[in-house]
Amino acid sequence: MSDQSASAAAIAQFPIGDTDLHVRFISEEAGRELRDVALAPAPPKPVPAYPNAKAVFHIGAYCGSALASVATFVLQDIETNQDRQSSGRSWRIQGMATAQDFRRLGFASAVLNHGLREIRRRGALLVWCTGRTTASSFYRHHRFEQIGAERHVPGIPSHYLFKRAIGQAHHS
Repeated sequence: MSDQSASAAAIAQFPIGDTDLHVRFISEEAGRELRDVALAPAPPKPVPAYPNAKAVFHIGAYCGSALASVATFVLQDIETNQDRQSSGRSWRIQGMATAQDFRRLGFASAVLNHGLREIRRRGALLVWCTGRTTASSFYRHHRFEQIGAERHVPGIPSHYLFKRAIGQAHHS
């Protein structure tokens, strides 16, 4: 039995406690396998997936030694005219994925919250993402605003654009 399956079996028997959940910065490569499986049928991205990003970091949540959830945060402006005030201080969530056995147990929330703390520390004003339609309740639960209609792109699941203000501009 793999570490991930063993951890998932343990979770089914016992509630998750703080000692079961570990969140930390990870390498892009460390999260690749989980992303490839959890985000299928979307095509996998090469590593490095964001070679031209001005800033990027990756977060992983573990249950014991099993990687349960991942997300990448990329410094990237949102492409809407209404958010010019956050230009250069917007971060995009990319490749957020949670293993099937660890969904709805708080691992994705832990990854998101850790990432939000880090981008706040880096002076961010806005965070945004394209989230699958099936994940829309997750983003709304975390105070993201859905922007526009559902998007349909051949080869990937339907999704929405989401954004959330996370700071306020400081005027001198």
